[in-house]
Amino acid sequence: MNSLVQFWNEKRGVDPPLEADSPIRRLLNTYVVATLMNVFPRVATKIFARSRGELARLVFSEREGGSFRVLRAMYRFDDARHRGDLLNRLLMQSPAVKAARNRRKIAQRMLRDRLNALPPGSPKLVLAVGGGDGSLESEVIADLADREIYYCGVDRDGRAVAENRRVLQEHDLQKRGFTLVGNIVRRRDVEDVLARASERFSVAFDGVSVAVCQGIIEYLDIGSDTNDALAALLTAIFDCTRAEGSLIISQTDFHDRVRFLERGLSWYMRLRGSDEVAREIEKAGWRISMCEQEPMKLITMCLAAKSEVRHAPLEGESPLGRPHATGQVPSSTSRRRAPTR
Repeated sequence: MNSLVQFWNEKRGVDPPLEADSPIRRLLNTYVVATLMNVFPRVATKIFARSRGELARLVFSEREGGSFRVLRAMYRFDDARHRGDLLNRLLMQSPAVKAARNRRKIAQRMLRDRLNALPPGSPKLVLAVGGGDGSLESEVIADLADREIYYCGVDRDGRAVAENRRVLQEHDLQKRGFTLVGNIVRRRDVEDVLARASERFSVAFDGVSVAVCQGIIEYLDIGSDTNDALAALLTAIFDCTRAEGSLIISQTDFHDRVRFLERGLSWYMRLRGSDEVAREIEKAGWRISMCEQEPMKLITMCLAAKSEVRHAPLEGESPLGRPHATGQVPSSTSRRRAPTR
């Protein structure tokens, strides 16, 4: 048993359990499903486009790619109303979708533990990069008794703002959370977020308490052999994190089960191995507590704490949009769809 599964079992037991494949299902996915999607992507698209289920419709009919709406549909397998027809249910049991659900469960457990470990009596800010509708963080924050925990999400998808308002209202967090439309590239962007959060909540934050980067770094450095954009993001967050702060980050590992997306849906990802991700995290100054694959072996989950290293500020224009009374106005666009979790 690896330390990630041990961490989960010790902290959470089997409720809710992480998902894995049986030997028979693993063979089926490898030699049937993967073959269909990798070798015959257009055929796979036509088959799954016939589904009336939300996930199949978004991915294969509307070509949503890695949007927060797709990820939200992945998480709804436990809700019978959203399972859809047989094709949609098959898709919701595919390895990549199971891995996405595992990623969410593990990230929420990590976030809960990190927030509980912070000293009481001081305001704490959770920063979600590519935060989507904010449900991952909001569910955790609302479940904790500490009323000094605040949330700020940054996402390039303007539709996430309206969804975020609904999620915050659902969890009674309207006065402790908001979302910015934009992108974090350099240190000044994180400083901008901190300044806006301080103004919005009338709280003097001394830095980010926990940064959550779920399903976002796969879309950095696309088409490049370098990790420059990833390194800049990790350094920017590090420089603006409080001394006892933490980083929760995930990365889709390289595997052939996502190649069909590039061929059939024009959905591009930068896949890295866990060792490469770990090196970049440590180079930015973080001290890794855990960096391992979830049980489906498709996504690496990393938890890191701030070390004593310091970096010089990075210069550049801030690409964040200005918020308004009820949300944020999109101010930047991307040449490719940006994911959330």
